[in-house]
Amino acid sequence: MLKELFATLSPRLRDRYRNLLADWLGKHLPHGGQLTEVYLRYALGDEYLPRPLLMLIAYSADRARVGEPELAELGNLVFLPQVMRDLLAIHDDVIDEDIEKFGQPTIPAAFTRLAGGNAKTGRDLAILWSDLLFSLLDDLIDQADLSPELGHQLSRVVSRALRRTQRGQLRELQFQAFAPAAIGPEDLLAMYADKAAEYCYAAPFELGAVLAGLDPARRHAARAVLEDIGVASQVIDDIAGGCPDMLGHHKDTRGEILNLRRSLLLVRLARTLPANHPLTSVLAADRLARRAAERLDDLRLGPAAREYLHDLLQVRVLDALAPLTQ
Repeated sequence: MLKELFATLSPRLRDRYRNLLADWLGKHLPHGGQLTEVYLRYALGDEYLPRPLLMLIAYSADRARVGEPELAELGNLVFLPQVMRDLLAIHDDVIDEDIEKFGQPTIPAAFTRLAGGNAKTGRDLAILWSDLLFSLLDDLIDQADLSPELGHQLSRVVSRALRRTQRGQLRELQFQAFAPAAIGPEDLLAMYADKAAEYCYAAPFELGAVLAGLDPARRHAARAVLEDIGVASQVIDDIAGGCPDMLGHHKDTRGEILNLRRSLLLVRLARTLPANHPLTSVLAADRLARRAAERLDDLRLGPAAREYLHDLLQVRVLDALAPLTQ
């Protein structure tokens, strides 16, 4: 189902996202010029828009199918997790000094070129651009036909995602000042839960679940499963390094290596292995994946949502994990 939705709904999402961004920037930054053009290319480089799709899956959690009618009901709210992704990714690219993402220059790298090679100006422009996108999050909620209570609930999910992500980023930078012996594997996994799993997996699903009216207990159970998938996938990404991900994208590691992160080389490979090695089952990623698989069928999801999440776990974690544990 994951690949089927990438083929059928992702192109429609891309067209709608392009139109949304172009209209919004035309209204609020009419003299953006080349900066706007560069950002639109960057934003649409995330070709399959998996976060909006995950929000759509959650919105359809009690339905037999997922498709155009459900997407039409969500309207532009479906792009809340994608705008979060854009602004957080730009901040992350500034911090990590990444120069390429999805096969094209990052925003700080591209803005540096527009600034005649002045790296400071390029970084400053990138930070201000990402900060501008915070107001788009508010606009998407304000312009939707929602009750005040429902709008407040969405704002709370967005706020928590932004807070947790920046907390995780701060924690990762703090780790660089610590002796590896002071950082345990659970510290590392908690940092990944904040830094990556929240905005990539848990928050997009919860946004859709709130709009679908799922009760808090079901949302909490789903959040736990998606956080396990997100942490496991981030650990695998950091071990795999520059290897292509499930969509064929290469991750630029220049900033990570220059700043001796990746998260401190996975805390010196979780304090220098053995205990029956194969990367001690890839630093708990396999344990998290097994736990997610066991809990998935207890979420009481409709057939389409259940199939999508099984596919997500398989492609994003289990298939990527297999070569690392052989």
